[in-house]
Amino acid sequence: MPTDQEATTARLLGEVWNAYLALPVEHPMEQTEFCAAIHRCQDMVLARSGRRALNADAGRSTNSPPPFRGAE
Repeated sequence: MPTDQEATTARLLGEVWNAYLALPVEHPMEQTEFCAAIHRCQDMVLARSGRRALNADAGRSTNSPPPFRGAE
């Protein structure tokens, strides 16, 4: 489950998209590319809750890095 701050961040990214749409179009691909970038940012924000769940299942703190797996 996303935290309130993560949900707010994802919502604000949606507001950024809406603000971007108000700008005049200067290139035929710019809105498509900007939309993909916003979705990528939203994916990163919303993936945090999944990562926390996986870390909790593995017994790791959300602040500790995953164990190093070197050339074995």
